[in-house]
Amino acid sequence: MTAKTLKSTILSLMLALALVGCETMAPVVVVPDDNNDDQVAPQVDDGNDGVGIDDNNDDDDDQNDNTPASNTWSQLTQPCGGTHTDAFWFDDRDNGYIGCGTNASGFGLFVTIDGGVTWDEELNFQEVRINDIFRAADGKLYATGTDTAGGFEVFEIDESGAQRQLVGLYSGSNSAFTAVSQGENIAVTDDGQMFVDSLTGTQTAYRDAGETNFMELDTFLSGAQPSEQMSRVIAFNNRFWGVGSVINMPGTVYYPTGNNTDKYEMNKIELQPSTMDGELHDIHLWSETSGIVCGFDQSLRFPLIYTLSGDPSDINNWTKINLADSGITYQGGAWKMSVIGDVVVLVGQTFPNNKGFVVFSADRGQTWNDISPVFGDGSFAANLMTNVKFFSDATILICAEGGEMWRYNP
Repeated sequence: MTAKTLKSTILSLMLALALVGCETMAPVVVVPDDNNDDQVAPQVDDGNDGVGIDDNNDDDDDQNDNTPASNTWSQLTQPCGGTHTDAFWFDDRDNGYIGCGTNASGFGLFVTIDGGVTWDEELNFQEVRINDIFRAADGKLYATGTDTAGGFEVFEIDESGAQRQLVGLYSGSNSAFTAVSQGENIAVTDDGQMFVDSLTGTQTAYRDAGETNFMELDTFLSGAQPSEQMSRVIAFNNRFWGVGSVINMPGTVYYPTGNNTDKYEMNKIELQPSTMDGELHDIHLWSETSGIVCGFDQSLRFPLIYTLSGDPSDINNWTKINLADSGITYQGGAWKMSVIGDVVVLVGQTFPNNKGFVVFSADRGQTWNDISPVFGDGSFAANLMTNVKFFSDATILICAEGGEMWRYNP
């Protein structure tokens, strides 16, 4: 990609942000370009090996002065050192949270007040695995995982004191069939319902609005169908949606049943043919008839992306999106998305070398642009990427394997 092409791409992104019509969106701020028109971006300013981008100090010595060039990537660090950073939440551009939950070293809650440049550990969470973290409409910060000291799988993070505290909300029963043994995702509706799924099985638990106790569900699927393993669950219009399946099943979406059923109950639709294998890992909804899901096509080994336009129960309303149609031809799989308006930023990993890629769409997933961080020779610079946050000034923060964090500087 040439510098001029990149500038056109970023202008498209800025324009998309300006047109989304979100009343709470801050003005878009673009960092001035260094006008040297010599960079193949996005590249890594590594500061010492001669292949990084200009660092904006016009001394051409390729030394990092901590002033990122426009339309470039900066490499930072984050505290989760394994392959995945599952819990990633920001209240605004500066204040955010990371929870470490998976992998042998996956313990702890960490807080930033400078947009991810530095992270401070919360000492009361050193024995807690955190797989998801979410601030609900009631203003409270909720999380799932495992409190290895207290035995809780769902908890609130009390921020009222000098040190954040864990307030337990749900601890699994002794039933191996229904107890959530390690919480994977938490979804909280605007009216206060809660739904949590299990990291290691098909178990789920539900708490109705105004209640204090969770109910362990025999199944969340309609018609007494056996529960299936989810990989993501979200709340939308006071009902729940999810995605998932296991590696040897078609990618599956779970969507709400009619209003006369239990509020946690869902139907399912398999998006891939029954002969195909896939895993869906994330879902975003613009409405109950418009959305996007992403994951891994385990049969073809390409990112699995579908968009929804219409009734989710009708397979004809789901459209498979091939990145190759946008000129993105490498194999891989998608882990997470972050969405503002019509703009979708998606991250994942390439096959077979497990490097990180970043693509964005300005039209709700119909067409895509590749903005992955690369070295001067075009090779991928980042480890596999598992979580992302996209901000209204077009900055992007991404968690990658091995404690890497990448920041896109618009």
